[in-house]
Amino acid sequence: MLRLSKLYSNNEKIFPEICFRTGLNVIFASVTKGLEKKDSHSLGKTLLVELIDYMLLKQPGAEFFLNKDVFKEFIFYLELQISQNSFITIRRSPNEKIYLHTSQNKENLLSLKETDWEYSKLGLEAAKTKLDEILSLIEIMKMGFSYRKGLRYCLRKQSQYEETFKVNTSRERDLYWKPYLAGLLGIDSNLVKAKYEFNKDVENIQNAIKELKDLPKVSSQGLEAEIAQIETSLAKMLEELDQFDFRKADVNLNRELVDDVSEKISQLNGNLYIYDQRISAINKSLKAEFNFDLDKILEIYNEIEFHMPEKLIKSYKELIQLNEQMTDGRKKRLKKVKKDLLSKREKISSELNGLNETLSKLSKMLLEEKVFDKYKSLQKMYAAEEARMAVLKERLTKIDMAEALNGRLDDAIAKKNELSKKIAPFTSVRGNEQLLKAVELFIQYEGEVLGIGAFFFVKMNKEGNPSFKIGLKDQTSVADGFSYKRVLAALFDLMLLSLHKKESFYRFVYHDGLLESLDDRVKRRILKLWRSESKKNDLQLIVSVLDSDVPSNDQGAKEYFKEDEIIRELHDRGDDGRLFKMPAF
Repeated sequence: MLRLSKLYSNNEKIFPEICFRTGLNVIFASVTKGLEKKDSHSLGKTLLVELIDYMLLKQPGAEFFLNKDVFKEFIFYLELQISQNSFITIRRSPNEKIYLHTSQNKENLLSLKETDWEYSKLGLEAAKTKLDEILSLIEIMKMGFSYRKGLRYCLRKQSQYEETFKVNTSRERDLYWKPYLAGLLGIDSNLVKAKYEFNKDVENIQNAIKELKDLPKVSSQGLEAEIAQIETSLAKMLEELDQFDFRKADVNLNRELVDDVSEKISQLNGNLYIYDQRISAINKSLKAEFNFDLDKILEIYNEIEFHMPEKLIKSYKELIQLNEQMTDGRKKRLKKVKKDLLSKREKISSELNGLNETLSKLSKMLLEEKVFDKYKSLQKMYAAEEARMAVLKERLTKIDMAEALNGRLDDAIAKKNELSKKIAPFTSVRGNEQLLKAVELFIQYEGEVLGIGAFFFVKMNKEGNPSFKIGLKDQTSVADGFSYKRVLAALFDLMLLSLHKKESFYRFVYHDGLLESLDDRVKRRILKLWRSESKKNDLQLIVSVLDSDVPSNDQGAKEYFKEDEIIRELHDRGDDGRLFKMPAF
């Protein structure tokens, strides 16, 4: 079993010890008249629920009140009773690991050294595992749940009455609470868990199918044939690509370079032609001789019997001599010019030979560049076909995946429906003795407190999942929805404790602000039921109550709680009246 024994801290002056008892336990807060709404929430009655939950190893959020600097030196201790003569104390603070210690009697462990704790310096998950083992709530463990799962029906803050069954955890999926509640009511929790797992599988598969958008309308066989054709074409192109040789190719070569070399060759050829013409003319000039035969002239004169004067003969001889002298000088000049021209011609010819060789190489390379263009074109075709094949393969994969997913979806839906059929009989009180007892207890409690003909039942919803509902014999009888919901939720929690009173189960429930805004007659009936059921079933029923919510009797007099029922009294007349006896934080 699990029952609260006491809660204390290392600072008794600020946080005095709170001892819990079997029966009705009241956290009583007296607030100055007219200021209830302003000051009641600063006294700390709701903080006590949070603190107990924390000490039962809840993972705190960032805004948890103990994270404030004012609590950094505090250490809290929660003693739990787990059997008639067995107790376990949980030591926890915001700044250290968790400690656990078992004992056979109620003990105050403030003076216990850290090294003497039975289980010390535990992380949160390790501490929960160890506490599960020590508590040994057999019925809970049989269903595969931790002790923390059932605390939802043992600790209700004012904001957690709206949802009777789910306990106002709106973001929590049904998978995480319905199997547990179903198990408590005699419905196989493993079947319900399995059903929700298949629900999740169906949802995941359906989402995966939705993601396979724009599925091609061709058959997978047609796609396979088209892919095979492309693969054959790619193999041929790859073979052709492998035959290209680019060892001499200059990918930076362009037509401009070739044209530039050609133009230089043309210029040099023109210069060479000019030099050749000049050299040819010089050669002709060098071959030309001065030919004047004076003897033949004299012979002609003798034949015609004409006498040439000696003086004239002498003049001719001098002319011949002068011409011979002039010819020798001219030849020397021509030979010199020819020599210069031949030297220049040789240089031009050498340069021209080099350019012609370069042009030959460039032309060959230019031809190879064209081959490279062809290679690039073929490579581009190869890449395009390869991309097309990848698209077709992706389509084929989608078709195969869709076919496989549709098969899996059919199987998951079939199993889901099969489990729904197995669960359905247990939702009927005629086939489920545990559920029948639960319904009868709830109807009994509702009749004693509200008397509006409310009842709860379980049915299979349209998704084939168990659904927990509150029904009303007369729907028009509910005038104050939230107030009645609060009472119905509290009655349901009490029913669960009473239903499992003979098992290793929880023995306490804390209802914060249960009596607020209720009719006095309803308040009196609740308190009467709480006292009788807690005594009969050995339970701790803890409520926080403002003095303004203390019920009045038919004569108008307040029916205050017995002194031994009040386990902590709060007030707004100073810091001493707060849960933590210090200024508000």
